Amino acid sequence: MGRLVDRDAYASLFFSRVAYAINWYNVAALYTFIAKDFDLNVSGLGIASASFYAGVGLFQVPGGILAAKYGAAKVAAIGTLTSSIAVLLTSVASEFYQLVLLRFAVGVGMALFFGPGVTLIARTFRRESEGFGIGTFQSAFYAGGILGLFAWSVLAEIIGWRSSLAVSGGLGVLGSVLLLLCVPADIARENFRVIGADLRKILSDKWLVLLSLELFGFGTGTITISTFMVYYLEQSLHLTPPLAGIIGGFAPFCAIFASPAMGSLYDRIGKARVLLFSLGTTLAFAVGLVALGSVTAAVVSALLTGIGSGSFTVGYLAGRAGNAGSKEYESLVVSWVNTIQMLTGLWAPVMFSLVVISYGYQSSWLVAAGATFLLTCVILLAKETPRGVK
Repeated sequence: MGRLVDRDAYASLFFSRVAYAINWYNVAALYTFIAKDFDLNVSGLGIASASFYAGVGLFQVPGGILAAKYGAAKVAAIGTLTSSIAVLLTSVASEFYQLVLLRFAVGVGMALFFGPGVTLIARTFRRESEGFGIGTFQSAFYAGGILGLFAWSVLAEIIGWRSSLAVSGGLGVLGSVLLLLCVPADIARENFRVIGADLRKILSDKWLVLLSLELFGFGTGTITISTFMVYYLEQSLHLTPPLAGIIGGFAPFCAIFASPAMGSLYDRIGKARVLLFSLGTTLAFAVGLVALGSVTAAVVSALLTGIGSGSFTVGYLAGRAGNAGSKEYESLVVSWVNTIQMLTGLWAPVMFSLVVISYGYQSSWLVAAGATFLLTCVILLAKETPRGVK
């Protein structure tokens, strides 16, 4: 890979991202087992998911500020360790409220890792290949998603859901150690200080705000699919957990290829607005397709969701292109673009589960699809910041 400039750092970041994704997705695959232990229904999954996404969303910006002050490498390692320890503790939780609180802590750790992780992965590639590099970082996430949805549903049947969480937590701890050993620490400028005026300029930038709202729309679709697809296939279409996990895993499988492909396409042509609107429309159609209530529709939906997931790579790249701050604020820019999107988890799982209880699954998929499309249209209001303009 001639595009790489630091193979060891890239390998450690890729591994940590895979472990991160396993711990992100596997609770959805394990929920049938968890619900049985804690005597829960779909609303419990919604509450646990909302708590997790609250942690991820609320700590994106603080994570970016910490990265500016203390360095991206250090904050990424601390975030990975925090989320992994919380997963390990989840494996011994005895009450549902403990599960909810620990999922919040997992989200906090992941928020601290994400923005710095994108910054660090870009540094391991040559400048003309940064889009491809960030795309592969997203591919690592979806590869971990496949393992979390499929392998962990099988693992839970073999060794139990608690032991399977202990395994994934251990992988995350290993990832934090590799980050500390393999990723070069940031060289801090002696005269650099985090200044309130700089933070306000970044957080009020119209392009970045609209990008974040756009990703909120994408998050509505992808979070709904990743959180509920497996459980829906098991409970409504009566598929076995392994088969449901395989179908659910089609989305991250396709995203493994779509993410670097869209990153490379952005490297070549730019045009973030066109790419984002096209991918968002694809994603909205994919979510609505599940309402047909057949296994075939679910399979096609998962495949299209994977393709639409390439939108996140484009969104992060477009955010970096519009960064008006210094390089120390790069992690903050990426985290800010991702913040509102992550807060999708505060409403999408709860909204979906409430509509299921009141009106059934068909209505829930259609409502989620409509919300995804309407939010996708936000990008049409934005004036795109050309690449290279700082």
